[in-house]
Amino acid sequence: MAIEPGACAPQSDEALVRRIRDGERDLFAVLVDRYKRGIANFIGASVRCAPDVSDLSQETFLRAYAHLDTFNPQLGRFSTWVYQIARNVVRTHLGKSLRRPPTQELPQEQTLENTLPDVSTESDPAGGILRAETERELREALAELPERTRTVLALRYFDNMEYHTIASTLGLSLGNVKTLIHRGKIALARKMLERDARRRGAAHEKGGTRALLLV
Repeated sequence: MAIEPGACAPQSDEALVRRIRDGERDLFAVLVDRYKRGIANFIGASVRCAPDVSDLSQETFLRAYAHLDTFNPQLGRFSTWVYQIARNVVRTHLGKSLRRPPTQELPQEQTLENTLPDVSTESDPAGGILRAETERELREALAELPERTRTVLALRYFDNMEYHTIASTLGLSLGNVKTLIHRGKIALARKMLERDARRRGAAHEKGGTRALLLV
């Protein structure tokens, strides 16, 4: 039997949604598989507890499945829609359990890339523990930033989204996205430097106390 051209090509999100609505409900698993990593990273940029990230990711997809009939492809892409659901889930969670500290004025320009070490697995296969610690601190620092800044940085650096995709996903102009990312990198770099300074100060104080005890 001849195979139609393109029959084996991956279908678009919107095409899958149409088939799911027509009764092929099992196909929703394909959408989950496409977005589960990105949604988890997106949520993890705001929520520090790993079990909470898992629960909120699951809640995002449950809500998406339950309200799939409300998705209108003429108003935007499925990716935009599902990330908006995740954003609302995170907002609700943070409103119940977290109080973010007040924001600070941005310091002089310093790029995130020049401040943070390379945490990729390829850079140092033996440094997994240190990389995990750095990523944890990065996510904690990111959670202290204003919501919109935190959101665009998460989409850019955890989900590797292009600027125009971030703009369409969040309903922002391309210029606004570029500005938020630029300022967000400066603010995040400052947060990481502050954390590093506090850690060095604590280590110095601990060392001084130990020296006094030995006198």
